[in-house]
Amino acid sequence: MKPTNLEIGGVYQTEWDKRPYRIIGLDETEVFYDCLINDQSWMFSGNRKKKCYFYRTSTSLFETKSTKVDHIPMNAEEQLFFRPDLVMRIGRTGQLNWNQMNFASPDELDHYINAASLDELTDQRIETDSIIVYPYGPAGGLKKGEKLIAANSTFFSAAELIWKCTEIQQAVNSNSEDGIGLYRIGTEKGLPSYYIGSYFDNAGLLKD
Repeated sequence: MKPTNLEIGGVYQTEWDKRPYRIIGLDETEVFYDCLINDQSWMFSGNRKKKCYFYRTSTSLFETKSTKVDHIPMNAEEQLFFRPDLVMRIGRTGQLNWNQMNFASPDELDHYINAASLDELTDQRIETDSIIVYPYGPAGGLKKGEKLIAANSTFFSAAELIWKCTEIQQAVNSNSEDGIGLYRIGTEKGLPSYYIGSYFDNAGLLKD
């Protein structure tokens, strides 16, 4: 459930920065925000052709340490760029490992998910036909992004996304991690982007 005191497009003054922040993504765990920079333009909304890693912080911190000062509704172009409707994370489970999976197809993985009662993955999906995903290297840094296209040209199921990301991740890193997950990071080439990760996010916002 999203916090009632925060809203997409809301502009807030925080206790830790004099610059206004505008919320561009939101759920119960984290807030994505844009920042008004020195030339009075927004960091991300004013640079929609560039690759962007969105600013983020915990929802609880933002909610308790900020005051709403304005509201700038997202226009149609911003809705397509920021895609605040998309899930911030998907495919998150501690029961799988990127380097210990060898499923022949998304359907085989989906069958395993149901047989193993991995309810956290059931019915999860990303409502877009294309995304960019970034694998992580042995030292933890993100590698070059790869474009994925949904098989049904409409959305990605968790099984399809995990299956496609397994090959990408295995190609750059043979290290075993604790669990798997994909996390929204920003946008590239007009597409929403996610990074391949473990059960816990890189920002340290997820605690369980």
